[in-house]
Amino acid sequence: MSTPWWFSHVSSLVEPAGVDELSLGTLWSLSERLRFVRDNVDPALLAVDLQAAPAASVTWATFLAREAQVALALGLATEAEQRTIRTGGRPPAAFRAHWEKLGVRGHERRDGSPADDYLDALFKTSRLTYVSSTEERVHVNLGSRASRVSDFLSVTAPAEDDVVFDLGSGSGKLALTVAASSVTAVQGVELLAHAVADSNGSARALGLQNVAFHRADVRDVDLSAGSIFYLYYPFHGAVASTVASTLGQLADQKDITIYASGPNRDYGEFFLREVDRGALSLAERRGEFDEVMVLQSARR
Repeated sequence: MSTPWWFSHVSSLVEPAGVDELSLGTLWSLSERLRFVRDNVDPALLAVDLQAAPAASVTWATFLAREAQVALALGLATEAEQRTIRTGGRPPAAFRAHWEKLGVRGHERRDGSPADDYLDALFKTSRLTYVSSTEERVHVNLGSRASRVSDFLSVTAPAEDDVVFDLGSGSGKLALTVAASSVTAVQGVELLAHAVADSNGSARALGLQNVAFHRADVRDVDLSAGSIFYLYYPFHGAVASTVASTLGQLADQKDITIYASGPNRDYGEFFLREVDRGALSLAERRGEFDEVMVLQSARR
C-alpha cells in the first residue's frame, strides 16, 4: 500500500519540537496547517491507513501530541497579546506600526502574510473554514487581507470625528483592525449572527470601546452617521444596487468617502451609476487589477 497522503504533511508539521519561542502569528499559521490535516483526514480511512501501515501510527500519535501542544501555546499567546492591547500596551499608532512591520506581503506559495497571521490569531478568525450560511441574501466572501486594510487606512486616514462603516463585515477583521489602529468610531454591519457574535467577542477581549457590530440587513440600517464606508464585495445584484443608491443619496447631503472592492459587473456598475448621476466622483482606482474604487461626494 502507498504511503498515506497525510504522512508527509504530518512529518513536516512536527518540527521544530518546541513552540515556546514561536511568535503569535507563527503559532496561528502552524495551527491552521494542522487543522487542515485534521479536517481532511477521514476517520474511517485513517483506520485503514494505520492498519495497513502500523508504523504510521507513531507518526499520527506525534501529530496528535503536536496538535495539543500548539493549541495550548496559541491560546496562551493570544490571551497575552489581547491583554497587552486591553491594558494599553499597544495604543492605536503602536498597534498599527506593529502589524504593518510584520509584513503585508503574501507568503510564498501560501495564503496570507505575516501581518495576516498575527491579526487572524488575535481576532481568532480562520482563513480556511469560516462557516458561511445558506441564507439567500448572504454573499459569501473572504476576509480582507492586511495589505488591503493597510491601504484603506492610508487612503482614508480615518480621524477622531469620522465614523467608519464596514458594510458586510464578515469575521470583523477590517473593522477590528481599524478600531485598534485608530481613534475613529467603527460600525460593522453583518447578516450572519455567529459572525457578529464572534466579532463583538473579539472587541470585548481587546477592550475596544470604539467598535460595535450589528446583525442586520444593510438595507435596513441608518447609515447617515457614516463618513467613510468600506465594502469588500459583500453584495451583488439588487442589494448592491440599493446600497450604492443609499450611499449616493447620502453623498448628496454630506462629504463621504467610499472604499469599494469588487468586480464592475453586478456590483461596481451601481457605484458608477451614482458617478454618472453626479452624486459621487471616482477619485481613483487601486489594487493590482484596479479592483478598488475610491469614491467621494461630488459636492466636495
